[in-house]
Amino acid sequence: MATVTRVEPVIGMEVHAELLTRSKIFCGCSTQFGAAPNTQCCPVCLGLPGSLPVPNRAAVDHVLRTALALNCRINRRSIFHRKNYFYPDLPKAYQISQYDLPIGVDGYLDVRVDGAVKRVRIRRVHLEEDTGKLFHVEPTTSFIDYNRSGVPLMEIVTEPDLHSAEEARAYLRALRLVLVWIGASDGKLEQGSLRCEPNISVRPVGSTELGTKVELKNLNSFASVYQGIEYEVERQAAALARGEPLVQETRRWD
Repeated sequence: MATVTRVEPVIGMEVHAELLTRSKIFCGCSTQFGAAPNTQCCPVCLGLPGSLPVPNRAAVDHVLRTALALNCRINRRSIFHRKNYFYPDLPKAYQISQYDLPIGVDGYLDVRVDGAVKRVRIRRVHLEEDTGKLFHVEPTTSFIDYNRSGVPLMEIVTEPDLHSAEEARAYLRALRLVLVWIGASDGKLEQGSLRCEPNISVRPVGSTELGTKVELKNLNSFASVYQGIEYEVERQAAALARGEPLVQETRRWD
């Protein structure tokens, strides 16, 4: 039974940017891209027992500079948390990240879309460590490169202020320009230095309530952001038109 005919998308963006530092966030291992697998690792970034992390000041400075560029309020006190999850690309089974006291909060970025300026609110800017990289090269086997594990990673989270794939793409382009201009990140999407995860929902036109969101994971081009959002909005709208419930989940865009 068709219950909804006209819907509007509601999109929030999570962007992960690897920071321009010579060493990792909690150890002295190199962050150089393209090295031979598992040659830029040590007991700290592998999470071996007895290893002690020491924060990289340059990484903190990059996040502070970004938060100021995005008009954020800076928390004078900021702490790290353990984010526990059991993936093979995270050798110690938790990620050192930030949660309730991130470095920057309550900012905004003005984005030009179709000749008009749209203000996108920034909920938080925080610092964390990147994970290793999985290579699924055989049907039943995966390989892991831990060179990326521990690379300084900044996460920038918006409020759900975007309402089209075009607005989301314009926001990502504008944010990348800021990060490259201030020297916080090289913004190389093709190398994974900048990765985007849109959170997408739809709701009836005129409604102010948020719908059930679906996250698209690790998009690394402007085209995939645009196409992935377009497809997901169409999929959710069609499901609602058929009267089917939507489920909160994480999806991959192929």
